[in-house]
Amino acid sequence: MRQPVYLDYNASAPLRPEAAEYMTSLMGPARNPSSIHSFGRSSKLIMETARGELAELAGGDASGFMFTSGGTEANNTALLGFEKVITCMVEHDAVLAARPDAHKINVGNDGGINLSELDLALQQAKNSGGEILVSVMLVNNETGRIQPIEKLLEMCQAYDVAFHSDMVQALGKIPIKLDEWSRSGLTMASFSAHKIGGPPGVGALWIAPGRQVPQLLKGGRQEKGRRSGTENIYGIAGFGAAAKSASNWQDHAKLWPKWRSDFVSKLQQACPDIELTTKDAPCVDNTVSLLLPAVSAQIAVMSLDMDGFAISSGAACSSGKVQESHVIKAMGFGSLSSHVIRISFGWENSQDDISALADALIAIYKRHQEK
Repeated sequence: MRQPVYLDYNASAPLRPEAAEYMTSLMGPARNPSSIHSFGRSSKLIMETARGELAELAGGDASGFMFTSGGTEANNTALLGFEKVITCMVEHDAVLAARPDAHKINVGNDGGINLSELDLALQQAKNSGGEILVSVMLVNNETGRIQPIEKLLEMCQAYDVAFHSDMVQALGKIPIKLDEWSRSGLTMASFSAHKIGGPPGVGALWIAPGRQVPQLLKGGRQEKGRRSGTENIYGIAGFGAAAKSASNWQDHAKLWPKWRSDFVSKLQQACPDIELTTKDAPCVDNTVSLLLPAVSAQIAVMSLDMDGFAISSGAACSSGKVQESHVIKAMGFGSLSSHVIRISFGWENSQDDISALADALIAIYKRHQEK
């Protein structure tokens, strides 16, 4: 019997051995980076090394990274201090729940933001005054859809408004150019360790040079006075080690386009009514969002789990109840929103894993078509 195959990297990637080994090696001595004695100084060095490793992967100045408890805290911090926030209907809940008063821009049926609607919203917001932030994620966590960041930056720069991007799902999958984008108006960007093979419970907010952020957590003066609380040194070290390991992501990622293309072709040849939710739009190559008209997502996920494949649905779970995904709903799938699944692979997977998943999904789908 084959070993279970994990294909839910967008939820959380497996912990990289390099991160696990490095964190374990640090455990034992006292680790408070704010202490001025040798124990504190060595801890500070560990933290600053991790900051540099993350900066290398994300193409940004290391001093801009403020470590947080995860992507959610990073997003919440980024949204502080602005009178008006303009965001998108398919953003992560960490953005939508943090600013329920935000103006939400619609998306097309391929998940791409409506730029004309955004332009109108920016005009209206500028006319009424107040400090404005646009927050649009670079890569959608459910569909893998890449938003046009250069165009978004150009629009925000034209209206002289701040721009934040949740880049949690982009790191280690596509090139990120924080320094370059900051020259075009990028103000802040959010990241999370466990999406790239680091430990859960640690993330980062990158802040452009000269930009200040209000404190979400008040107390001491850690992280240059931007975030209070003793830093999670082990988590930060693991984040850095994972970023260093992920820096060669292109070596593995260059295989992903073929894996994705072959997988989708195999499915559609056997079951022509299966569709990509994102059509031909630009997406990260590790993510496949599929509409299964004949099978509910819940049945597909459970059946594949029994066959040894861990994937997820396009629906979010809350208190054990399957709810309709706001992302898929915003894309206009209506009653079929509960028939969308997500496959997301990464550094531990092989083409054989993807091919075997296709065979299993085809068998499940055909069984339900015959009923």
